Amino acid sequence: MSTPNAGGLVAGERCDGETPVNAGLVDVLLATFNGAKYLVAQLESILSQTHQNFRILVSDDGSSDTTMEILQQYRARLGERLILVPNPSPGKGVVRNFANLMVASLNDGMAQWAVFSDQDDVWLPEKIATTLGEMQRIEGEDGRGIPCLVHSDLVVVDEGLSVLSRSFARYQKMPPENCSALSLLSVNQVTGCTMMVNRALLRMALPLPPETIMHDWWCALVSGSGRRSFIDAPLILYRQHGANQVGAKDRGLKTRLMRMCTDGPGVVRRVKALGHATYLQAQALQQRLREQKADGAYVSEYLSWRSRPLWLRLAGYRHYYVGPELDRLSRCLLWLQ
Repeated sequence: MSTPNAGGLVAGERCDGETPVNAGLVDVLLATFNGAKYLVAQLESILSQTHQNFRILVSDDGSSDTTMEILQQYRARLGERLILVPNPSPGKGVVRNFANLMVASLNDGMAQWAVFSDQDDVWLPEKIATTLGEMQRIEGEDGRGIPCLVHSDLVVVDEGLSVLSRSFARYQKMPPENCSALSLLSVNQVTGCTMMVNRALLRMALPLPPETIMHDWWCALVSGSGRRSFIDAPLILYRQHGANQVGAKDRGLKTRLMRMCTDGPGVVRRVKALGHATYLQAQALQQRLREQKADGAYVSEYLSWRSRPLWLRLAGYRHYYVGPELDRLSRCLLWLQ
């Protein structure tokens, strides 16, 4: 069985057994990159969780600030509860940084569940406990071999933690009740920093295919072959600042029209690029489900619909897209294969 080595690496051969060494352990997967400004607040919020049976696995993407010094200080304080996972390819971006952590957690074989952490948020004290309780509910007695994912709402805050919106889902105008395995193929409604996955999902998700747009989106897509649950309560203060990799955006009509007026060609170009990327990502999912002998009928339906002429796609586009109507219509008109 694998153990952390002297440098903190999670080492060892892949452990695909259903029963981990520590049945109640949760791995916190923390990806860092030049996050020194907010990192201490996030680490302290993790350490203040009511559920204390966790380890923090950290992968750094080549920070040039004091991020590594802060992590070394916490490692000296926490010992084996904080593990620095070597990043073999620093500078590859957030997706590969989280993929490095996912592989480390799965290969180590200690924890049954993993939660994903950004470096600049603040977790509310019941975050892990509430998410774990819902995970255990949807897993039930037969669910440990089924890919399961739980995610929650967030409080949107500014750089100084002042509240901008009590509900990220409502702020984005994407009601969680409209989220389905089918609609997730077009629009990701699973926010990675709220996400908990089980080992079965990690096994199916890895390795992340080159077509992965974001790690959390890919995990959400994989959960379509298993079970997914949304907790309609905020468990994180989702900090918005100038350096967010992905953040909360105002999707109101006035704001969208202003973007079109100030950067119309850029908006069209980005929408088209996203459309192509989602098609390739859906194809990668279809291939993964075939490899796993899982039901991918809904993915085939989606890809078939995306390949139809525009006039046929217009008839049912609301079934495949969620969000504000302007977003839905623009994607239908501009998204080709």
